[in-house]
Amino acid sequence: MDNSIIFPLSVFPMPIRNIVDSLHKYENYQMDFTASAFLTVFAATMGNTWSARFMTGWVSRPIIYMVLVGPPSCGKTPPLRQAISPLLKLDESYDRVYAKGIRQYRKWERLTARQRKQQSMPEEMEMPQRKCHVVVNSTIEALISAMRDNPRGVLIYNDEIDSLFSNFNRYNGSDESYFLSLFSGTPFKYTRKSNNEYIFLSQPYCSIIGSTQPGMLSTLFGGKRSLNGFSSRFLKVYPHISAMPFWNETSMPEDVLEEWEHIIRKVDGIKPPTVQEGKINSIELSFSSAAKHRLISWKNGVNSRIYSDSESETEKALCGKLETYLIRFCLIIQVMRGICGEAGMDEIDEESAQRAIWLTEYFRAMESRITPEMETGVLDLRHTELLSLLSQSFTTSEAVATGKKLGLSESTVKRFLREGAREFIRKEAHGRYCKF
Repeated sequence: MDNSIIFPLSVFPMPIRNIVDSLHKYENYQMDFTASAFLTVFAATMGNTWSARFMTGWVSRPIIYMVLVGPPSCGKTPPLRQAISPLLKLDESYDRVYAKGIRQYRKWERLTARQRKQQSMPEEMEMPQRKCHVVVNSTIEALISAMRDNPRGVLIYNDEIDSLFSNFNRYNGSDESYFLSLFSGTPFKYTRKSNNEYIFLSQPYCSIIGSTQPGMLSTLFGGKRSLNGFSSRFLKVYPHISAMPFWNETSMPEDVLEEWEHIIRKVDGIKPPTVQEGKINSIELSFSSAAKHRLISWKNGVNSRIYSDSESETEKALCGKLETYLIRFCLIIQVMRGICGEAGMDEIDEESAQRAIWLTEYFRAMESRITPEMETGVLDLRHTELLSLLSQSFTTSEAVATGKKLGLSESTVKRFLREGAREFIRKEAHGRYCKF
């Protein structure tokens, strides 16, 4: 495992960089976990308020699916909770307002028209909507209701991300497909079976953050999910950790976390120009010519070359999703710099584009670190089945085709033929094998 990969903290403006540094110095928070959690929470706070137009038909919003990967007791949870704390405080105040409003509505509901008039209550009254930023341990049905009631968007927070995935297909057979669609923010329709309610989301926004352990990677992201684009939608952070976090006798200054809360509240306080019928007209940023040139150079000189050179369908899928994330990173970083007073927010400049490229390559490197861990479990479970389906003598292409039917990626099968099946097969010639 490559231990040299570290989060490029320089992509953040100085105030956020200082907060991450302080949490590392005083609380011994793992820097990659903290920075990635802060990035996701900031993006979720932006929600539908901002968008970026890279091309005429390509408008991006800052949707992020993030999972922190590490062994038990390695310190994944504290950075998550610290990052999300300002949003939970906002939600707590929203809940108090909602509780008061729903009590008033229930009282109105029980009264007759005459009693309402006597008590100076309105003739008509709408049930209050529950405003929130964060959704925890939610079913698809509850999530869609939350997005309908909060057009700015929501953040799904699951400390253990497998608890979210375990709900997939629990109530219907299409939960996973909704998350595939939500990643793109495309409109979709949903019929709530419990009361036959029809919901149309014209502009859904949902980011996701949670954590898992290395041993769960193959179950959560392997097999079919590595091929259908589900896995590549999730940014994965898997730093090298060899010891439990230590405790520090020195207390962190109180103003560090106050600064993070101030930043999040400042982002939340910027309202979009108009909100009509549950749809937000976002603040749309375009790209400067220098920024666009920098991104196109990366696309043609780096990402397209990696795509062409790769024989792995999983890696090719990752190349596509990294391009999507690159544009989203540009938007998030530009707004971050603007909120912190280090740049304007009228367009995405070249500096934000370069920082977004560094961040994109960090997550590419993380994915290359994770892939062997993710695929090991798949081989353990399925290599016997793969061998049983192959003829006595077979080619590499035949093995790849058979493996694909089992949900194994091309790179997984080739690695198995090269390294994991030596006790079962021998290589007869280039690209041809024979079972013992």
